[in-house]
Amino acid sequence: MEKDLMDRILNSETVTREEMIQVYGKEYIEEIDKQYQESYVYLTPEEEEILYQETFKKEIAIDKEIKELKRNKDNQILEIVQNLQNKNSMQEPKKDIDSNLIYDNFDEYYNKYIEHKKTFNKVSKASITSYKSTINYLKYFTNKDTIFNFAFFKELQKNLQQLPTNFFKYPKYKGITFKKVVELKKKDKYNTLNTKTVNKHITNLKLFFEYLAYEEIIESNPLQNIRQLMENKDTRKIEYTKQELEQIFTSNLEIDYLNMCKVALYSGLRIEEVLSLKKEDIKDNILNVDIKDKGTKKHQRSIPLHKNLIDTINQQLKNKGNYLFFNGNIENEVGNIGKKLNRRLQKIINNKDKTFHSLRKNFSQELELNTDSEDKIKKYLMGHTFSKDVTHMIYNRGKINQEKLIDCINQITFIY
Repeated sequence: MEKDLMDRILNSETVTREEMIQVYGKEYIEEIDKQYQESYVYLTPEEEEILYQETFKKEIAIDKEIKELKRNKDNQILEIVQNLQNKNSMQEPKKDIDSNLIYDNFDEYYNKYIEHKKTFNKVSKASITSYKSTINYLKYFTNKDTIFNFAFFKELQKNLQQLPTNFFKYPKYKGITFKKVVELKKKDKYNTLNTKTVNKHITNLKLFFEYLAYEEIIESNPLQNIRQLMENKDTRKIEYTKQELEQIFTSNLEIDYLNMCKVALYSGLRIEEVLSLKKEDIKDNILNVDIKDKGTKKHQRSIPLHKNLIDTINQQLKNKGNYLFFNGNIENEVGNIGKKLNRRLQKIINNKDKTFHSLRKNFSQELELNTDSEDKIKKYLMGHTFSKDVTHMIYNRGKINQEKLIDCINQITFIY
């Protein structure tokens, strides 16, 4: 064993203190320890720094050289950037739009823009009406001295928020200045354009001036960086109370409007879905809804008729034409009929937070409170998406059990 230890020591291999004692003896090892401790020198921080500088003199010099090279490179990059900035600042600034050119040719440019939208975007009559309204507001705030720049449109956005709703329909506002209108606001306490409407007008103007830039009538769109106003998300409609539903369904509301309300109450359909219903969509006491809105969202489902809705549907089937309600021109009717119906409902129930859409809210609450069906069934009847429901969309292939739908609908407790 001692031979093995000596071989390890001679080869500078690691040995323990106990093993060293076995070879050299305890007294000898303790003497070696004492000599080592006496030879150890404690250095001050300053002395340690000097020792470090001397020991690593070469490495420190190389590190300094690297840092200097990096600093020079950074300075060169900074100099290049500054030169580019100076060069750009020396370029000729963008010219303001020739406002007189726009002002004098409003109608011509607008008509060409509308033709462009009809040709390339297939816009609806409702959209064209919206564009025209926007142009009227722009003209109201424009004169020969107007400069169509970012500052002007930013101010316009702010001013639109102070105008009365349906501003151009009131004779008393015709021909008076904006300043005078604001003064009348304190006296009249009128409702102003809501944020959503203001955003719509700004969007319309942005598209119009984008077209002018595209046609090279102007160099750039002054509304390019205009931000949308934050819209109030707390305007969700609330449901009607039982007493209010009683008032509606015992009122003298025209039969078509009354029946639309009843269909919405017992099916949860949106107004565009109700107006899209054709006679051929009613089969075996099932309402078959299949429409696509202005975006890419599809509203597609089959809703069993509640027993209280059968007579109403049979009554509407006697109407002329192919649709259950009115003439089926969905694009125009959704807006026009919706406004007319809501005005009538407001006269019956004077609450701005309660509209035709509130009936869908009533249907939703009825499903939740008075039916014991699966959440999947309730979700389907409300027309909510299943796109994230893997089990339903993949394994069930999007199918819903008709018997479960019928059972759920029959649990509805409305008595109208």
